[in-house]
Amino acid sequence: MFKKISIVFLILVLALTANAQSSKNINLLSNLTFPGNRGDLNDIWGVKKGVNEYALVGFETGVAIIDVTTPTNPVEVFFAPGASSTWRDLKTWNNHVYITNENTGGMMIIDINPLPGALSAANVTSYGGSTYPFQSAHNLYIDENGVCYILGADNGVGGAIMLDLTNNPKVPVELGRYNTYYFHDAVARGDTLWGAAVNDGIFVVVNVANKNAPTTMATQPTSNFFTHNIWFSDDGQYVFTTDEKKNSFIDAYDVSNLANITFLDKVQSSPGQDVIPHNTHFFNNYLITSYYRDGVTIHDVSDPSNMIEVGHYDTSPQFSGDGFNGCWGAYPWLPSGVILASDIENGLFVLGPNYVRAAYLIGNVTNLNTSAPISGANVEILTTTNNTTSNLNGDYRTGIADAGTYDVVYSKFGFIPDTIFNVVLTSGQTTTVNVQLEPIQPFNLSGQIIENTTNTPIANAQIRFSNSQFSTTVTTNASGNFTINNFVPATYDVNIAHWGHQSVCLSTQNINSTGNPYTYSMGVGYYDDFDFNLGWTASTQNGPSSGFWVRDIPIGTFLSGVPVNPGNDITTDCGNQAYVTGNGGGQSGTDDIDGGTVILTSPIFDLSSSTDPYVHFDRWFVNGGGSGNPDDSMVVILTNGTNEARLDYADANTPDFSTWVHKSYKITNYLPLTANMQLIVKATDEGAGHIAEAGFDGFFVHDSALVSVNEIQTTDLIKVYPNPFNEVVNITIENNDYKTISVEIFDITGKTILSKTINNSNVLQVNVNYPAGIYFIKVSGDATLLKTEKLVKF
Repeated sequence: MFKKISIVFLILVLALTANAQSSKNINLLSNLTFPGNRGDLNDIWGVKKGVNEYALVGFETGVAIIDVTTPTNPVEVFFAPGASSTWRDLKTWNNHVYITNENTGGMMIIDINPLPGALSAANVTSYGGSTYPFQSAHNLYIDENGVCYILGADNGVGGAIMLDLTNNPKVPVELGRYNTYYFHDAVARGDTLWGAAVNDGIFVVVNVANKNAPTTMATQPTSNFFTHNIWFSDDGQYVFTTDEKKNSFIDAYDVSNLANITFLDKVQSSPGQDVIPHNTHFFNNYLITSYYRDGVTIHDVSDPSNMIEVGHYDTSPQFSGDGFNGCWGAYPWLPSGVILASDIENGLFVLGPNYVRAAYLIGNVTNLNTSAPISGANVEILTTTNNTTSNLNGDYRTGIADAGTYDVVYSKFGFIPDTIFNVVLTSGQTTTVNVQLEPIQPFNLSGQIIENTTNTPIANAQIRFSNSQFSTTVTTNASGNFTINNFVPATYDVNIAHWGHQSVCLSTQNINSTGNPYTYSMGVGYYDDFDFNLGWTASTQNGPSSGFWVRDIPIGTFLSGVPVNPGNDITTDCGNQAYVTGNGGGQSGTDDIDGGTVILTSPIFDLSSSTDPYVHFDRWFVNGGGSGNPDDSMVVILTNGTNEARLDYADANTPDFSTWVHKSYKITNYLPLTANMQLIVKATDEGAGHIAEAGFDGFFVHDSALVSVNEIQTTDLIKVYPNPFNEVVNITIENNDYKTISVEIFDITGKTILSKTINNSNVLQVNVNYPAGIYFIKVSGDATLLKTEKLVKF
């Protein structure tokens, strides 16, 4: 058995070496995998017995004891099967291992006194309590006095059951119970218990001097309100927490005064990548943290108000971002100095850390003209990924793992950036750099929005100027004019929308006083890509509890790998928003439609003067999961103020499931044209317990169809790009046997703005010298329609 494991281990080490896993200041010493019938790994602990060191590894099906005395050659010496459970936690006291699980059987106890001799089933016992009986528990902690705290048990609210292990480590004595908050994790020292109340999003400080009557002394919310894990510094002045949510942080708090607990700092391993932190532990002014999909990280917390990552090792390079895969736990306290890490899928990792002290950079950023502090100034150490921002007082704190000489850029929107060259950063030391930034002279921006054919001013048009650092939106007055005082000249994206006109999206526009006043024109037509709120209304029927229509940037959800809520809007419009039924993220059933109908209704649009209008939109629908046949639906209805007609219907059997689907309908085939047209989108959950999600985007109406609905072609043999485009559209045709190629471009009203016939060619370029907006292109070969497509010109 051990020979087989060693062979598997060697193969995996070679494979991991070939994959070149991401690491810094942590080296791989060994990696041991296990039989698949044991299930996934969970938590890990370590223990020294005599001269030997052991890893205690939790599995879904039990506990393994691994001899890691030779860290490059770990050897399993014992496996104790237990109740099947995803969650298992381990701690030690007086040559005994104590293990909890979230299924049944109470607490397993393994007597390891025989080590390094053989262990057997006779060394395994269990304990389930009497006054405070329990069969399952999420976690446990054992303090320096031999008091064991059973956490998250199926007794009371799941706070902390306190046991004395000192008399007989195999027969704990019940001391009392804390029953105010559910604790997911906790640590204790002396007479104080520090609990992570995950469901309440706080950590709780408990006086346990009297185990029969513990009292709450203080509580403190953590940064993402899902307090999963807590640990303290050796001097007890600070605690550190993790929130088990995507894109969460390791937090640091000063707890020297419980009447005034102070937040100090928060840090992430991969900012913006949605990675979930799991457990953090304190060792010699470092935090060693297990991140689900980022592996193990080391942060120097010598200054808890400025935590700096100085090491990392990715145990699961096959995973990234959000998800509960990868590294479960990390144990840093063995005398040899190795870090033991348990990876859910990839096994036991024995890691060799190189603990280095951070090189710190601090300072203050102020206004050159007024000396006032500048908050939100960005501080970037070039050639590194390290950056931070200044606080309300203009102070900033940052640092790096690698000492050296660096250039540092200081920037803030509205100020001229400044680069400080050759800043020397020294390991274990703090360098101070104070900077003054010069303000950019603002101006009063003004302009007007008009119709592109009549020059008629457009009142109540919305116009937004935005870039990566700033965004502002203004609405035109009755004369179509707008003014923004103290506007900072810079490069902006300019987006304009108004119900009854085609939206305009212009990228990278240089807006300054030289071009003032600015005039923008809009084409007539009904168009809404939901980049702005143009007056659609959301309502409900039959009282759904969730999944209400919201205009937002879609947050994707999945069910068995299939997209449920869309993760993006359609790609051929302005902006990145759409209407979706609930956008809370998380699991697929967290914010889908539940128990009723959600309704989205357009503003009124006047088609009384139109000749042959078509309505276009893109819709998304998913229905699945649960038991039995899915029975939910989505319907799109058109009304003219008097009558209604169903245009589109989707259910679980509809093709193009779980994707954006473009739809186009000739309105006169359904209803007479009036001045009171509206589109109504209804999505219904029939209450049978299935997942139901809908989306709606890219609404527009144009008069006179480019081609009939039955003619629309989307062959992949012809590609039209880029889309959106600026001035030039490229057309490539594969297997072109046509003598002539005809290209026609129409505006949203159906008017032909360009018609061009070209002799046989595989690559065409067409210049579209018209205002920004929505257009259609029609490509034909020898009078045979080949492709039609909607284009967006910015």
